[in-house]
Amino acid sequence: MGRHTSVPRHALRAASLLAGALVLVGCTTVPRALAAVGLPSLSLDAPLTTVACTTGGTCVALGASGGANAPSTTAQIRNQKGLWSALRAPAALLATFDTGSCASTRCYFGGTKSSGELLWAINANNGAINSLAGPPGGVVIRNVSCVNDNECAVLDVAAHDALRLSYTTNAGTTWSAPRTLRWASVADTALSCLAVTDCFVASSSARHVVTLRQTLNGGARFISVPTPPTWQSLTSLQCAPQCTALVTTASASAVATQVSTTWHQSPLSFHAAALSCATTSACLVVGQRSNATPDMVQWTPHGVRPVALTYVPSNLTDVACRPSVCVAIGITTVVALQP
Repeated sequence: MGRHTSVPRHALRAASLLAGALVLVGCTTVPRALAAVGLPSLSLDAPLTTVACTTGGTCVALGASGGANAPSTTAQIRNQKGLWSALRAPAALLATFDTGSCASTRCYFGGTKSSGELLWAINANNGAINSLAGPPGGVVIRNVSCVNDNECAVLDVAAHDALRLSYTTNAGTTWSAPRTLRWASVADTALSCLAVTDCFVASSSARHVVTLRQTLNGGARFISVPTPPTWQSLTSLQCAPQCTALVTTASASAVATQVSTTWHQSPLSFHAAALSCATTSACLVVGQRSNATPDMVQWTPHGVRPVALTYVPSNLTDVACRPSVCVAIGITTVVALQP
């Protein structure tokens, strides 16, 4: 048995005050290191391609094999305690998922399948999946942006590469008549809505010309939003109402933030695939480095902070953020980070 040593009370109090001072100094002068650990996806039959999170922090990741001989889809959900579970996903022939958006309890995911547009609504409370009909005449849903559980806008592509904007106010039961955006290209698109009829639409042409416009009436009329001529593509967009975008220039990927009519850019040291913002001043960006290893950074107006990744074997392709959690995905990996 060890000998008990008595310590004077004044010494204990001094040690306690010193420890508290060190903690305060650490909190105010040394930023917290960011790190995230990857987990294998719950299905190896289909690669994960898109992820979205509800306002409460429940996240859903989807994927599809895209095959004709053995059609396979996968869906998994992360609850607010951080636990993942598989969802019973319907099979779909020649399917791909390109986009997703969640509100408070319902998520919508869009893409394409052999017979036309693919659109699922997923109840984040019980995991139930319902197949919906998209806007009539559509071939593929490129982007979806939901402002509540019942109201969402979509960009889709119809015959002859016509990019269209339409919206629903009744959870996808019916859609407004699609409006063809003759000024837009389908090479790269992005959509962010403040209300179901108040949306920002971005389009990047095959000749690397970026166009950003806003509609206040569901696409009946658009207002041009000036963008720098150096932009070659815009692939992620989040507006509330000032916009934050993931763009590429001839030299690098960058996070661009709108301040009135001016854009401020933060260059990135890797090829970025997707951006999502937990708040207007904190976003997560994912992608891959030049040596094909994955990369993740947090962007704030004060700069870019790297995130150390563990057990992430391949590049990250999509990310979704809410104030309580961000989730990124790779082909066979999910990565969660507390922003």
